[in-house]
Amino acid sequence: MEKKSLFSRIFGNDKDTVAPQTATTFKLLDDYKSSFTRYKGDFENDIQVRACVDTIARNAAKMHPKHIRTSKDKFEIVNDNLYRLIAKKPNEIQNAYQFYYQVISDLEYYNNSYIYIQRDENYKVVGLYPLSYRTITLYELDGKIYIQFKFGNSKERFVAYNNCIHLTRFVSKDGLYGGNYEPIIKTLSIKHILDEGIVNAIKTTSAIKGVIKSTQAMLKPEDVKKMRDQFVKDFVDNADDSGIGGLDATTTFTPVKIEPQTATQDQIDAFDEKILSYFGINENIIQSKYSEDEWNAFYESVLEPIGLQMSLEFSNKIFTPTEIFFGNEIVFESNRLQYASNNTKINLLRYANNIMSINELREVFNLTPIENGEAILIDQNHTQTLDDIDSEEGGSENEGN
Repeated sequence: MEKKSLFSRIFGNDKDTVAPQTATTFKLLDDYKSSFTRYKGDFENDIQVRACVDTIARNAAKMHPKHIRTSKDKFEIVNDNLYRLIAKKPNEIQNAYQFYYQVISDLEYYNNSYIYIQRDENYKVVGLYPLSYRTITLYELDGKIYIQFKFGNSKERFVAYNNCIHLTRFVSKDGLYGGNYEPIIKTLSIKHILDEGIVNAIKTTSAIKGVIKSTQAMLKPEDVKKMRDQFVKDFVDNADDSGIGGLDATTTFTPVKIEPQTATQDQIDAFDEKILSYFGINENIIQSKYSEDEWNAFYESVLEPIGLQMSLEFSNKIFTPTEIFFGNEIVFESNRLQYASNNTKINLLRYANNIMSINELREVFNLTPIENGEAILIDQNHTQTLDDIDSEEGGSENEGN
């Protein structure tokens, strides 16, 4: 059985491709360099940064993608191979949740996330792969934009920009890349110093510190050092748990009281708050203690923009201009009502007649769909047709005559 690397599974073969000599570096409006290096700092291992990214990624990854087609007189949800690809298994390695979790995590960590669209010989989409690259450089060739990807295993690939779904955050001035990491890196650098200060303070205050004095006559330097080393050996290195030490009449120990200065809790909280603000969430969202209003605010300010960007980018990159003209698009939906309070759900059930189907109402209560559940409930007591209204108005006029 032929063994294939992940690189060859994504791009079809294991060969590097580089920019042709006829390709020129793509010039941005501000003439800034068209290459981008993915940051390899340690901020991924900061516990609060990871908690923020995980909270956003695991909630946004639950959004449900749909392939829909609209026209002047028709709307349909298309249940085709493309739908199964984007909603169930985007590639041979990941299921949909794992795929979207990685894509959105990359977006939150690095402000850029690239997905390679794998197509067959008939231009049909057969796979979607998130790309973990080291550097990228933009090129122009025959009037089109290309990307040169360089990966951690020294592999390179030259692909058309239109064949990559590209999500951005904190969009840079050139409009093609996500913003830089400087704000979060500066904040984490200072926070790291504060954390180190607390650790060093604990080490300092827990250690024995003082001056050993001998009542003997003037000692040679080597004897002073020997006396000190013996004290350390007896009372530091080999100390028991009693906390009690003993010295003879020829030696005295004078402790030195050290009170290291550390950051106040208010200072630490201020930097934690900056990290939360960078990601647009709060502690209640991270710790799943949110109220209904807090969840709605999180959805509208963080999750919904991600869903909107994915809907536009997936639609524009997966479909041809002709397919888009005929109403094809991909939308990402999330049922916010699943996180609503029971009172809100009950009130919705009470007043949702004429606008929601049976299955939509069942979904609010986390119930499975039923057969023929797409029918919309019609409340006859609160429904009038235009003919009914015209008849009533006509009747009133006749009575007046």
